[in-house]
Formats: sequence, structure tokens, C-alpha cells
Amino acid sequence: MFDMDGTLADTEPLLHEALLAVLGESGVPAAAIRPEELRGHGVAENLARLSGLAQSPMSTEELYARVSDRMLARLRLGIAPLPGAVALLRALGRAGVPRALVSSSYRAMVDAVLPSLGQAEFTVTLAGDEVRCPKPDPESYRTAAARLGIAPERCVVVEDSSAGLRSGLAAGCVTVAVAPTREPVTLRVRSLSELTVEGLARLVDVDGGVGVDAGAESAGRRAVG
Repeated sequence: MFDMDGTLADTEPLLHEALLAVLGESGVPAAAIRPEELRGHGVAENLARLSGLAQSPMSTEELYARVSDRMLARLRLGIAPLPGAVALLRALGRAGVPRALVSSSYRAMVDAVLPSLGQAEFTVTLAGDEVRCPKPDPESYRTAAARLGIAPERCVVVEDSSAGLRSGLAAGCVTVAVAPTREPVTLRVRSLSELTVEGLARLVDVDGGVGVDAGAESAGRRAVG
């Protein structure tokens, strides 16, 4: 099960640019819109905080509509997947492994990104506006696992944010971080290019245990139980 923003595609700079443009028109200084404070939080949470910074009244609904329009227009032109993303998804598909995309972004954003990732590469997709409690609550990953028909403990969650990793951990899934983290994950890698079908399978192999190589000896040495 894969996160989207920052894991499969680098959409976060596009979001930051859209927020700068929209909120800048309302007198919000660029220094008040920091990408690190947006990462891993739900859309509604981010919008509620940011809309309150505007000097002229702006509802969260208006902010979302204006930012969404800018983002969707850009995303429909296509976005480059992060290194290793499409190759890994296709390898999992050839091996018959079910794949889920589990994002905090709303459905419109997810659908705009999917063509760049290869929409047929996913068995299930779940957006942030399709759950009651977004990440770091475990609902997203528990729901996706249920739709896949697989017990959470037999699922691997691949994430770049602490909120997403906490969601996967709380759902009972094996977790893989593709960015530096202090969360107690099973495996840390530098990019999706380090992951293989065989390595991911071994992470949920109860006979083989966890904390194993995910395709390279260096990745295996960084694994933690």
C-alpha cells in the first residue's frame, strides 16, 4: 500500500506554489507557508490553519477551490513519478501482488495524478475525503486493507511522512519509510528503486521474519525490527 504525495510523485512543490499564489493575493507572506508544516497532515487540517492567515476573510472551502483549480490544471499536464515508482508498481503487478494507493489528498487530486503513475497499476485507490479520520489515524490503511481483502499484518505500507507511517503502524501493517524518520519502521530506504517484489514479500513472511533486505544489502543493513 503506497502513499502518493512525496512517495510516488513529488506533488508537494506544486501545492506549495499554488498556496503561495492564492494566499499571497490575500496578503499572507511566503514565510508563513512552510512545506514542512504541511507534510503528512490532512487537507482539511492544513486548509483550516492556512485560511486563518488570510488578511481578507477566506473560508476553507474557498481556499480549497482556488488552490485545487491551480493544482488540477498543472497536474493534468502530467507529473514525473519519483525514481523507481512505476517500475516497482509494474513488477508487483506482474507478480500478481495487489496494490493500493492510499492518499491524504482529495479524490480530484488523486485522479489527476493517477494517469502519470499508470492508473491500471492499482487494485484499490483511497483518497483523503473518502475516510472520516485521515492519517495519522489508522482508518485509511485499515480501509484499504479490507478492500484488498488482506489482513493488515500481511500488508506493507510505503510512506514518506511521519503521519503516514504512524497511520500504517496503528493499522497493524508492516511499514517502510522512503525518507528519514524516527518512527519505529521495519525498513528504511532512500528511494523506491531499492525495493523489490521479493524483498517486500519477505517483510511479511512470518517464517522469515521482518527487518530483511528489500533488494540490496545496504537496504537490509538499514532495516530495523
